[in-house]
Amino acid sequence: MMFKNSTKLLVANFSIVWKLILYFLFVGGIIIGLISPFLGLISETIGVNRLAEKFGNVIINFNISTNPFQLFINLNNVFVEFFNVLSNFIVLHAWESAYIIFVLFFVFPFILGLADLPVAQRLFGYMSSLTNYSFVGSYIKFFGKSVKYQSIKTLLKAVFNFIIILAIIMTLRLCSLGGVIIYFMPFIIVSVIVVLTGLKNSFLAGWTPAIIVYDCGVFEGFVKGVNAVGRRFLKVFSTSMMIMLLAIAVNYLFGTFAFPLTIPLFVAFFYVFEMVMFFGSQGMRYYVDLDTVLSPKRLEELDKLKNVIHII
Repeated sequence: MMFKNSTKLLVANFSIVWKLILYFLFVGGIIIGLISPFLGLISETIGVNRLAEKFGNVIINFNISTNPFQLFINLNNVFVEFFNVLSNFIVLHAWESAYIIFVLFFVFPFILGLADLPVAQRLFGYMSSLTNYSFVGSYIKFFGKSVKYQSIKTLLKAVFNFIIILAIIMTLRLCSLGGVIIYFMPFIIVSVIVVLTGLKNSFLAGWTPAIIVYDCGVFEGFVKGVNAVGRRFLKVFSTSMMIMLLAIAVNYLFGTFAFPLTIPLFVAFFYVFEMVMFFGSQGMRYYVDLDTVLSPKRLEELDKLKNVIHII
């Protein structure tokens, strides 16, 4: 039901996807501007041109027409080449490396995440009363809270992402063994990505909605969000994995050149999924579309008496 209702709500609020595309382009321009002074330095590093060529081949060939087994072998080679080049660059340019890594792995996701609360506010308005909140207006309204929220959330997500990337790299190393294992690599890699990303998204799924719905602080919202997820964790986890698997399938089907549309589409899908999960967990009625109102079971029908305080 969460997947079905999330799909309906995404269609009803598809304008969010277009707003996210424009916002992502805006953020991308900022990041390029921040690292552009060092692009010449990067291009002079030994091995960068060869790495760029290999990476470009992987990106171009990421589609359904490519042999998936060869794709993962090439991806493993790119990771090996990347860490060799990165090591050389860090040794030669330590301070510049620290700056670029900080921009790409903290500033970039931090600025992207500033859209979390504005999008959630827009969805909350629609789901609760068919109110249409302005994205820009909500962005300005919640900017102060968003900065505090993303400062904490970005660090927490960085830990999750590091674990996921490390797991992917270690799994890709299996390619070097050769033999029969190569034929199972696509399924193993996809399983690792889907399960670990599903866990990360499930754990954080209630945080943003709790802050918006209860108009509370960052830490209080985290506690309320974790409680909301805990009431139906298996459903949240399974739906999160389903969305992630669908995202991989769609991106693989349409290829890299569809990323500017498909990535914002699934980011919006996760935003909607989080709100649907939270409303359902709290037993709150909400609009799926202009003519349909859903009434989930009240919290007292699902939880212990001590949890009734969470009902709105």
